[in-house]
Amino acid sequence: MVGYDRYRTLKKGDGTVEPMPFVKIPESPSDKYITWNPRFDRLDVIADKYYGNPFYDFLIYYSNPEFLCFFDVPDNATIRIPFPLSTAKVEYERLVEKKITS
Repeated sequence: MVGYDRYRTLKKGDGTVEPMPFVKIPESPSDKYITWNPRFDRLDVIADKYYGNPFYDFLIYYSNPEFLCFFDVPDNATIRIPFPLSTAKVEYERLVEKKITS
């Protein structure tokens, strides 16, 4: 499985890496929503189900900033999944680029 380098935009020419800024992926009409069940749900499993790759779980995290840690998400909370993956990745990269250049 080819990995996605989400740190690509943070890497500098001198080999150093900018700190990861916090970004919130805005809502889109195409987003998906699920009801969280901590007995069965994990972000990597959800990412794999909707994106075909468990390593995109960070996009779901950045779409639900009201939860500091997914261990603390209450039962039956609504979780937003930015969708489709291609749009979510572009938006994530745009927001990170904007943060590190401002």
